[in-house]
Amino acid sequence: MRFLLPALLVSQAAWGQETPSTQSEADGASASTVLPIEKLPPAPTSLGQLTVDRLMALRTYKAQRLQVRAETEYRGSSVATFTSMSYGHPQGLGSGVVVTDNISTFRTWGVYRGPQRLSTPDFLHLAEADKQRDRLVADIRDLKSKSSTWYIVAGVGVAGVVAGLVGMSTAKNVDAYKTFNLVSLSGTVVTIGGLFSASFPSAKAQRLYKYPGASMSSDSANDLAHAANEKLRQELEIAPNEAWLLDLGATD
Repeated sequence: MRFLLPALLVSQAAWGQETPSTQSEADGASASTVLPIEKLPPAPTSLGQLTVDRLMALRTYKAQRLQVRAETEYRGSSVATFTSMSYGHPQGLGSGVVVTDNISTFRTWGVYRGPQRLSTPDFLHLAEADKQRDRLVADIRDLKSKSSTWYIVAGVGVAGVVAGLVGMSTAKNVDAYKTFNLVSLSGTVVTIGGLFSASFPSAKAQRLYKYPGASMSSDSANDLAHAANEKLRQELEIAPNEAWLLDLGATD
């Protein structure tokens, strides 16, 4: 009994000294398992405070800025026909026809205002290149006028074909039949020639209207777009670094 009481006191003191260290080690182990939370970096101080008016100005600039973008067009060419031969059942050779439409890719470029693609006259109007736009519009109208003239010629040819067919059906002798047959053939030639001649100015007018590259280079288009964007930036009172960050962002 004399030795039991001191032994209990010594063991209690030792337990009291070991308990805080053991608890601190457990707390350290649990703290080490918690991952640190990553915080987003603060906005650059050069951008200033983002107010409602400033946000609307940035959104307006992003929606109305002009961009020259590269494009890839897929166009179908003439239909190619391939004939394959194989041994069939019950005897002889069998043949099959495979019809495919060849697709070709073409690299072009266009001008966009936000997500909308602009026609060439609209782009020149927004870029305030009025003289260049007036010349382009005059060329397009001249080409459309030439195309309309050839379409009228083709219409006259169709009328000649109809008149010849009617005359041939009502002809009472061989000479009249030959005459109306000649009228019908002449109308056919005039119709084909008119449609063929009308296709060239019509196609060129469509290219001038749709593709800016048909009337200017990409460098000239970029210069006009940059000048228009700079004027828009000054009107909206946007800092150059803000406009530069928007220009570096993803496309619409």
